[in-house]
Amino acid sequence: MIHSLGTPTNATAPPLIRILILSFCLAMPTLQPPIAIAASTLEQLSSENFSAVENVFSTLQGKFESGEASEHDLLDAYKAFYQREDKYRSQLNRWIDRYPKSSSAYLARGVYYRKLGEFRRGINYISQVPAENIGYMGKMFQLAKEDLENSLRYNPKAYLAILHLLNIAQFEGDNRAADKYLALGNAVLPSNFLVRARYLIHLTPKWGGSYPKMEKFINDSRLQGLASDKINLLHAIKFDDRGTTADERGDTEQARAEFKQALLLSRSEGRRFRQDYLRSSSRICAEPEHSGNEY
Repeated sequence: MIHSLGTPTNATAPPLIRILILSFCLAMPTLQPPIAIAASTLEQLSSENFSAVENVFSTLQGKFESGEASEHDLLDAYKAFYQREDKYRSQLNRWIDRYPKSSSAYLARGVYYRKLGEFRRGINYISQVPAENIGYMGKMFQLAKEDLENSLRYNPKAYLAILHLLNIAQFEGDNRAADKYLALGNAVLPSNFLVRARYLIHLTPKWGGSYPKMEKFINDSRLQGLASDKINLLHAIKFDDRGTTADERGDTEQARAEFKQALLLSRSEGRRFRQDYLRSSSRICAEPEHSGNEY
């Protein structure tokens, strides 16, 4: 497999390509922690300072709608609610009791329920997951969907609610709902990357899709006016998956070619993108020829 290939096969690659990959590998600084909003959220929530929590998240949503905050800012802030244990349900309930029409409060609890379900299910094949864990996930997903839909009802521009609903739809294999949330996400934020990337990943062969379907989706995104740098990132996700597929069938040469293409297409992005989407391709950076000594 690619992590134990021995002598790299790209030693004779064109110098420009090798230098670009090297610069890519060297430009991988340590990830910064999530933004400060997420760091203090649980403390405020635990102390039941609901007015402060409501103000922070409603202000963030307002900044997102005005273009001052990005989709990644929203995603990072709500990661405070990615919990493995059900420790904050009562506080989230009281936040909603205090602000019964708060889109942000419903979104927070919806994210919380969704992640509780996913963490309990785990990453094993479904046949290896205890039935009670599957049942728990189903209950949490149902609660999450109700809250996320309420978040959208109180604010149709609740982009992050759409992203989480898309994730649940794809997890459940509900293609019609996934198409609905893709369209909603594109309408709320035409320049979005996160919704498109999530949808694209579900078009990979292991989820029942195909590379031609991925290519068509990327081309459709281009026709919708998505910026060329983001189109490159979608292609990088595709090449990373193609490389993984080749690696799994033992085609090392093809795998490396796909991984290098993914790295080159994403060289304008930071480590966050590569950690989130190019884990297979990024293993090239651990190889001796990219240590920096050669250049």
